[in-house]
Amino acid sequence: MTNIKTSVLITLSVLFIQFTIAQTSGVITYQETMKLDIQLDDAPGGIDLSGMLPTSTSSVKQLIFDQDISKYVDAGESDGDQEISSDDGSIQIVMQMSEVDNVLYSDFENNLRVEQRGFMGKSFVIEKEIPKMKWKITPEKIKYLDYECMKATHTDEEGREVVAWFAPALRIKAGPASYGNLPGAILMLSVGDQETEIKATKIEMKKVEKIEKPEDGKKVTEEEYEQIVEDKMKEMEKEHGGRTITIRG
Repeated sequence: MTNIKTSVLITLSVLFIQFTIAQTSGVITYQETMKLDIQLDDAPGGIDLSGMLPTSTSSVKQLIFDQDISKYVDAGESDGDQEISSDDGSIQIVMQMSEVDNVLYSDFENNLRVEQRGFMGKSFVIEKEIPKMKWKITPEKIKYLDYECMKATHTDEEGREVVAWFAPALRIKAGPASYGNLPGAILMLSVGDQETEIKATKIEMKKVEKIEKPEDGKKVTEEEYEQIVEDKMKEMEKEHGGRTITIRG
């Protein structure tokens, strides 16, 4: 009788371990919306920009995760590049969608983050440590997509409040965009006065293929990448001979 009980306990233990492993990998799909507040105080007189300027941009993303490693990627077709100009050509708005897949790879165990960014048809790879975020977990709870979520807040470098709702039942540190390091997957997140809103729309717990670091692109530092973008923006403004607004997606 004792041997039978022991056998049953061992079987249950094995099933529990398998279940736990199965719950640490999968794919979460998100809808990411970013509010655009474009101000042109020196617009030429007589030009009404109210109908030209977009108020927000939206995209579909996916978080692919396997235990302590995750990858946040584009998961929908874009509308492509768009250009809008004022009648006299003095102002041009360029909505530029990257031809290169944007990838954000995170390895929480080794504190490593690798970003693949596309700009003007070229790919760049930036490697750095995962920034530390001081989250404050509150007692507030809600239910979202059948998961009980807890609230956590954080103040970013620009003084904006970041509010995240994470699901402790999804035992991973990953989250959308550059956010994470909470005791559960982030399913909803907002930055500032709803400047950025990210909401999970689908959760699939399943086995995923090995998550590889992005390596397709020129390896640069964050500072070198920002300088490349700044130089190109100045070049475009000079070429158009007027005021150019570029919105990158």
